[in-house]
Parts: sequence; structure tokens; C-alpha cells
Amino acid sequence: MTKRIAVCGKGGVGKTTIVCGIINYLIEKGLTPILIVDADPNSNLAENLGLKYDLTIADIREELRTAHIPQSFSKAEYVNMKLQEALVKYKDFDLLIMGRPEGRECYCYVNELLRTFL
Repeated sequence: MTKRIAVCGKGGVGKTTIVCGIINYLIEKGLTPILIVDADPNSNLAENLGLKYDLTIADIREELRTAHIPQSFSKAEYVNMKLQEALVKYKDFDLLIMGRPEGRECYCYVNELLRTFL
């Protein structure tokens, strides 16, 4: 059975710390696999977990503005391929980072990419 846990609140209240604790607890209890999505503009969850990533959903959005999509791909197929590349896979969990907003607090397209991917 799939469960979803979302943590939100004002900045500086300990969301990242709480999430790190939840992730460690789930792994200790063998409640895996886990998909972790860091939707915070600061994107520091990976750093707090000691993880590295190269590509964010926001990076994909920026790339799509100038990308020359191969003729063998539809735009949707190309985006899905890039989202798979952004997914960082570990033994017990996968990690996806949303990255920076498009404009001031605007995640419209990034949220749509994430929604479609999930």
C-alpha cells in the first residue's frame, strides 16, 4: 500500500530535520522503497542526507526552452527521459529535486512536470 507524507510550513521551523528523521526511520523499519521529492526552493534536503544530485526539474525546464528534441522523441517522451535522468537512485529510496522557481515563487511548469511524472 502506497503512503504519502508531505511536510510543509514556514521557513526555519525544522521541516528538513523532521523529514531526515522520517526517512531514516522508514529505512530502519524496512518500509522501502521511498520516493523523496524535495520541493523546497532551497533544495537542501539532499545535502542534509549526505546525497549528491546533478539535475533538477527546474534544470529540465530551462533546458526545454532551448533544447533540440531529437525527431525520434515526442516532447513528452523527451521530458520523461530527462526526468528519469534527474531521479537519483539509491538502495532504499529515490530522490527528485524540484530546484529553483521560474519566477518569484512560481513553480507552475515545474509542478506540472512533477505531477505528470508521479
